[in-house]
Amino acid sequence: MKNNLYTVTYAAVLALVCAIGLTAVHTLTEQRYQDNLAAKKARNIMDVLGISFDAKTPAKEIVKIREQKVQTDADRSKLYGATVYYSDHPEHGRLWAVEFAGEGMWKQIKGLLCLKSDLKTIHSITFYQQEETPGLGAKIAKPKFQNSFEGKKIYDESGEPGIVVTKTKAAKQNEIDAITGATITSGKVRDMLNELIDRIAKAQPTEVSDVR
Repeated sequence: MKNNLYTVTYAAVLALVCAIGLTAVHTLTEQRYQDNLAAKKARNIMDVLGISFDAKTPAKEIVKIREQKVQTDADRSKLYGATVYYSDHPEHGRLWAVEFAGEGMWKQIKGLLCLKSDLKTIHSITFYQQEETPGLGAKIAKPKFQNSFEGKKIYDESGEPGIVVTKTKAAKQNEIDAITGATITSGKVRDMLNELIDRIAKAQPTEVSDVR
């Protein structure tokens, strides 16, 4: 009887210790995970705005640097229905980075669209979260695809908002070359960006202030 009681007590104590240990590990790793996510986003915000920083800077420090160098425009964020960041670039003037997100082929895609001060010309773009097919749709995260947006307009020649992802050679001011073999992902990217561009275009007549 005493042996059975000892066994049960020992098992209960061991289970409690393991549970506490697992909870502690989860708490520690979850905080680190969240810190790394925040740092990754901070790096992408500064990168798309052309702000230089040391890539080796610790997670919490990089977030502080982002907060010091990048401002959030609450009024435009409300108008665009997406968080808007801005910073003054030494060569390009004020740049605006707008968050966007949408469903990809497999999971959600998140990114930042950076516009020049005219709010019509694309300065840069980044897709900082994606799980598209490796070697195909995942190429949206590669410099070659992202660089193809630079200098493009978010309006066509007639002033209609929206970009076009084309399988032929992009020739017009709002055309982007599609990724070969990734038709679905290319279309998903087009749709999520055009949804954002449409909101930006509708907000233009009622901008809270002149383009700064």
